[in-house]
Amino acid sequence: MKKFYLITLIISVALFVLWFTNNNDSKKLDETEKKPISKSLSAPNTDPVKVIAIDVPKVKKTPSKQQIAFNEDLTKAAEQIVMQYESALKFPPYSQPLSTLDEDRLKPNQFYPVSSPIDETGSALTLSLEQYRFVYPEKIRLNVSAQGLGKVVVELANTDTKEVLNTHTGSAHEGEASITFKAKEDYPRSLQLFVEADVAGKKVPVVAQIQYMPPSATLIGFNTAYAQNENMLIPANLTVIKSGLYRVRANLYNGDTPLAHLVSKKRLTQGSQTLNLKAHWSVLPQGITEMRLSDFVVERMSPSPGERNSFGNSEISQFDINDFSYDSLQQLPYQANAQEKLSLEFLQGLAES
Repeated sequence: MKKFYLITLIISVALFVLWFTNNNDSKKLDETEKKPISKSLSAPNTDPVKVIAIDVPKVKKTPSKQQIAFNEDLTKAAEQIVMQYESALKFPPYSQPLSTLDEDRLKPNQFYPVSSPIDETGSALTLSLEQYRFVYPEKIRLNVSAQGLGKVVVELANTDTKEVLNTHTGSAHEGEASITFKAKEDYPRSLQLFVEADVAGKKVPVVAQIQYMPPSATLIGFNTAYAQNENMLIPANLTVIKSGLYRVRANLYNGDTPLAHLVSKKRLTQGSQTLNLKAHWSVLPQGITEMRLSDFVVERMSPSPGERNSFGNSEISQFDINDFSYDSLQQLPYQANAQEKLSLEFLQGLAES
């Protein structure tokens, strides 16, 4: 997925450069055409003027090595995107295959540990958290580790204003210290954790940033999965606090084996609401009966440029699907819609140019 975004960015920049270059060339041409022709102040020559036509051969510009390399890179990037997009169109966007390599989908709220070097030997002070995004009433638990770690002081501050909201002090045991900040509904969205640790008599700092927000909706459970045409439907029950357009995501597993990434969008009003997650037959192993859903993400989409998206929470960590009848699904191939076909044609055009 990250590679896909990178290639897309390359193509976007390339298109902008080409547009900008052509636009500037057009402006220069317009300026040349609009430039006034100086008039002679002397009396006009009334002698007849004989016009002699001269055939001047046109000079064919040879593209530079840089331009050729640029065009080749653009074509290759477009070809890769076309192959990826064609592969994705074999499955509906709401039910995409999932593998152990899709870390961004398997761990949608992962916090990557932050380290600070201690000395030239490669030793480091490391700050770890359970997740990056917290939703009230979740507590903020963090772990600080280093060889020779002693006293640890952690400040929780507003990232934007730098105001310190809370401070905790802890002592390490066998090179590790765990600290917990209580949940507060009025925490600002952007929080900064500043750690100052005593490592073998040396003060070592490390800083990390996280997000904290009140819930926009809560996932409270699912109804029994059932077959509808070519899809397995799993109704999700939510308590919506703030109405809006919601996107709910979940991963479908068979045991520990990931099967599919499911996505559903729906406009929900305040109160008890239901939204269906759908798994297309093509992402399910033939004859499967036992599955489970987990890794839930409840997201309220941004309604305007001035308002950011917000997230909800879940009262359950997983939902088990038992005794599902795979044979009740109609095994019809997915048909791409008109917009998806247009997107594919556009990408194919880039690759062929």
